[in-house]
Amino acid sequence: MDILSRLLDIKSKYNIALYEGENFKQALYNGKMTDSADCIVDKIELTLKHYPNSIGINLSTYQSDETSSGEFCYVVALPVD
Repeated sequence: MDILSRLLDIKSKYNIALYEGENFKQALYNGKMTDSADCIVDKIELTLKHYPNSIGINLSTYQSDETSSGEFCYVVALPVD
């Protein structure tokens, strides 16, 4: 199951909105995402566990830059109240 269908499953399972930031979309669609689909789902579910009253999750990224020793692009999941 690909990440897009897993995100749809999360939306329906928890009845929340997922707000995909532009950096998240670009990293996902361009294959630059370092996190696996399982890792992304785990981060979303962990955020929901700690913030159960959230109405949604904002998905963004933390990316490497020219000062980094290697390339990476991790998902950042933030609660939306």
